Amino acid sequence: MKNGPAVLGYSDGEADIPSNLDSAAEVPYSLVVDGAYSWHDSGPLRRPYADTIIYETHVKGFTMKHPEVPEELRGTYAGLGHEAAVRYLTDLGVTTVELLPVHEFVPGAC
Repeated sequence: MKNGPAVLGYSDGEADIPSNLDSAAEVPYSLVVDGAYSWHDSGPLRRPYADTIIYETHVKGFTMKHPEVPEELRGTYAGLGHEAAVRYLTDLGVTTVELLPVHEFVPGAC
């Protein structure tokens, strides 16, 4: 990963002028696969879109405010996966969780 001008989003130090530079060569790519997980007998759930309940949440905000998430897990992805958080969402009938915002911060790019 390089820390060049393409990752800034603006042109030549002018914060009000959007950049047209392509940052693809300067940002990391990743694919996360747990090799210990057996993918056999797994497939996408076939839930009709009309039956989908999407819950948009911010990991830190959701887990920091949940009284049953242990304090040491608050503000973390592990806190979102804690049984109390999962139970809360399933009790609401949520079928899909969308995490907001999830992004990488490049130190020194701002």
